[in-house]
Amino acid sequence: MNPAHSAVTVRKLKFDGTEKYRWPGDLLGVEGEWLIVHHDRRRHAKVGAQSRPEADKAAHFVRYAGQTSPLCILFAFDARGAFLDAKCDAALPATFSDGVIDFVDMDLDVIVLPGSEHYVRDQEEFARRTDSMGYTPEATRLAHLGILHALRMVRRRQFPFDGHAESLGHGVAGGTTRLN
Repeated sequence: MNPAHSAVTVRKLKFDGTEKYRWPGDLLGVEGEWLIVHHDRRRHAKVGAQSRPEADKAAHFVRYAGQTSPLCILFAFDARGAFLDAKCDAALPATFSDGVIDFVDMDLDVIVLPGSEHYVRDQEEFARRTDSMGYTPEATRLAHLGILHALRMVRRRQFPFDGHAESLGHGVAGGTTRLN
């Protein structure tokens, strides 16, 4: 782990390269292939995105951007650091350059609720956009692989669903961001 604690910007892109949103945050470090970023609702304003009603209670977000896995995971925590939910975006692997983390969202999501209850979301949207956005066969394969990877991680309680994210959620809420 190399705790960087440096300012970064995360850009969520569509397959055609247009930006869905940009969100400043603090790079907490790197764990294996995962770039780990903290977004604090008080300090980091998301630009260009619609608000998720389920995220209204969230004060802190911890993002795991896979640099080789086709997955980007966003955990939401309340002001005390209690886990609210996680959204696993099927995505093309993230890139990191000059303080910017880019990932291409492939529409499919796994939503994880407290107690590890989970479900796949946006399958119809993915089917529509496969045609309208011109997803390549390789991008489609990676999207499905990302969802399978997310389901496996949640069901087997693998990193970061092994308590790592919750530990960070408590740490950022309490002002002690320890990566362990």
